[in-house]
Amino acid sequence: MGSSTQAIRYPVATTGAGNIDALNRVLADLCTRSNPKDGAALTLRLLVEEEARDLSGEDFAHFMDHLYDRITTFLNCNEVPENMGALRAIYELMDVTISENASKVAKFSNYMRAAFETKRDPKILVLSSKFLDHLARSGGAMTADEVERQVKVALEWLRGERIEYHHFAAVLILKEMAENASTVFNVHVSEFVDVIWVALRDPMLAVQGKDDEALRACLCVIKKRETRWRVQWYYRMFDATQDVLGRNAPVYSIHGSLLAVGELLRFHLQEVEAL
Repeated sequence: MGSSTQAIRYPVATTGAGNIDALNRVLADLCTRSNPKDGAALTLRLLVEEEARDLSGEDFAHFMDHLYDRITTFLNCNEVPENMGALRAIYELMDVTISENASKVAKFSNYMRAAFETKRDPKILVLSSKFLDHLARSGGAMTADEVERQVKVALEWLRGERIEYHHFAAVLILKEMAENASTVFNVHVSEFVDVIWVALRDPMLAVQGKDDEALRACLCVIKKRETRWRVQWYYRMFDATQDVLGRNAPVYSIHGSLLAVGELLRFHLQEVEAL
């Protein structure tokens, strides 16, 4: 979702319908299954920043209300291109500072909750998860609370009834949180180790693949801890990999356990090489 260095310039009126028309055109450019037009995301950012400078407080509030309405409409519909357009807009605007920044972050967090709860397309869920690194890095008490909430929801989805798209969303969330909010994630390492096998042994290979990435991110968090604590978790995870390697184990369970063994060996070799 990286932005091109060149933005598509649309004529923008200082007030009235012109700026709304320009916004609608930029958002339309983002609504595609494939990569959007070069510079479309950056153009949206520049448009919002320009309007924040040039419009009065009331006019800019009207402009942002329209933007939020369009994002809501795109996310609530059942069309994947529109869903992806909304998520690209959220991702690009997360770092844009406006007068009501806290309100913006709260709205975007609510959008992400809805996406993870209801969307089933893997592309949409992967795109949604990219928002979380922005959220984790933005800081603040509200952000920390939302990160904590996301981790707890993901862990609960893995503990509960198997719902395929929730398992997929859960491992995406946990990966992003381990990579970008390690302080918060570290508190939940024990819970993660208990439930991660649910996803590693999921019949859906896409879930296993993303769960392998989540495990790798968790091991990076563990690696930073003191040796005794670190070795304790390595042994605990290795013992868990052996639980389903019997003769009658399903192939997908064996595959998941072998993925975990591979990650443990990778980290062990890294530590040996560092000696």
